[in-house]
Amino acid sequence: MYGYMGHDHDILIGKVIIGWFFFIPMVIIGTKVKGDFFYTIWHVIFILYFFGQIIYYQFNDGLIQPMASNAILLLVLFSCSFFRMEFKIIRLKGEMLTIVLLISVILFVPIFIKYLPHVNYRNLMLSDVYETRLYFRGIQDSYFGYLSAPLSRVILPSLLIIGLLNKNWWLVLLGVFMISFIFLVGALKSIFIGMIAAIFFFKGRNYLDKLHNLLYLFFGLCFLGLIVFLVSDNTFLVNSFVRRVLFTPARMDNTFYSYFGSNPTFWSHNSIGGLFFKYPLEQTPNYYVGEVLLQKEGLNANVGLITEGYFSMGYIGVLLHSLFIGFVFLLLKQIKMNPIFFGLVFVYIYYMNTSFFTTLLLTHGLVFFVIFAYLFLNRSYAR
Repeated sequence: MYGYMGHDHDILIGKVIIGWFFFIPMVIIGTKVKGDFFYTIWHVIFILYFFGQIIYYQFNDGLIQPMASNAILLLVLFSCSFFRMEFKIIRLKGEMLTIVLLISVILFVPIFIKYLPHVNYRNLMLSDVYETRLYFRGIQDSYFGYLSAPLSRVILPSLLIIGLLNKNWWLVLLGVFMISFIFLVGALKSIFIGMIAAIFFFKGRNYLDKLHNLLYLFFGLCFLGLIVFLVSDNTFLVNSFVRRVLFTPARMDNTFYSYFGSNPTFWSHNSIGGLFFKYPLEQTPNYYVGEVLLQKEGLNANVGLITEGYFSMGYIGVLLHSLFIGFVFLLLKQIKMNPIFFGLVFVYIYYMNTSFFTTLLLTHGLVFFVIFAYLFLNRSYAR
């Protein structure tokens, strides 16, 4: 079981002591985070980023740097919770449902017209997924590339939430249809993340309710996965949830930290840093780690903002990327979105742990999300 989960050896007392040295202060600090919004953000990141790193460290010859880097992020977010940004909120006149629906249809129709003849509907049953991905890579244009993420992760989930709020089931079905069609145009299962998160986090009247629901789900799946394994030796749940959410990112991070700790890129791996520094490798960092260091052909090793900060410029890079994350959440805090839209925030917390900086901003649409939230999600949307 331990080997399957990615643990190379039994627990070591020395590492347990170090792990608790990080864990206990963070738990105490977490109780002092100011404001429900930042309190929820802080604890979601604690679970998704930090928790797995501590456990992985105790069962492997892992490095202490990933734990320290994520601790820096948590400390920065804790500090940011005591600040606020002052800027004017624009309140657009008109019915938000009409505006969001109109934007959705205008952006979706060109995608629907162009790609409808190429759609393989069997992929709704997850058939021919990899063949479909390869096919659509050859025919997709930049319009789809830059708009699929804003549509599937921001605009359409917002439409779903407004539909659920107003019990407009035709609107909900329309949102599900458009998201499903975007999935068919490339067969990327991550397209559904925004829809699933929007629906899951719709329940609950405030941010703390959202956090509690996530914790119930998280620990419920962990417990159920363990029971299923003990009873039947079936590893489906521990593989698809526990290992992939907690330990696979930790394993990838340790490989990045181990190699790039002495070979920093100074952000030369992206288009901005490449203007000032020459990138030293023939492959991007994620493929170099996956194919060369981990020796798995075609493996795209996920990398998050904190890890990217470290392999760019050590702890200085970690601090800079942590400040950027804190800045984004300060913006969202000032916008004062209704908690029913927390699913959209959760999606970007997830992508911050799996994306490069420039990819997150543009391809995954973080910039678009902040602008969209500023313009359209700053209303009360009373139930």
